[in-house]
Amino acid sequence: MKKELFIGTVTFVLVIALIYMPTGYAQNLTKNASNAMGNASANANQTGANIMNKTGEVGQKIAGGAANLLGNASEKLKEGIGAK
Repeated sequence: MKKELFIGTVTFVLVIALIYMPTGYAQNLTKNASNAMGNASANANQTGANIMNKTGEVGQKIAGGAANLLGNASEKLKEGIGAK
């Protein structure tokens, strides 16, 4: 009687372990994959923001340079017209 009870108890514990352990393992895998995708997305967003910032800085430099060029050209024209 004790032998059958022991075997039944061990079998029950093994069945429970086989049912619940893979579930926890699968949840960890899902969580890890989700975290990895979240990190990759955050890195991509940060890289995109950096590219946009650099693009904006370059645009400002180009616009500033064009304004200086036009300002210089305008001054030269005024000087040329005033000299006549």
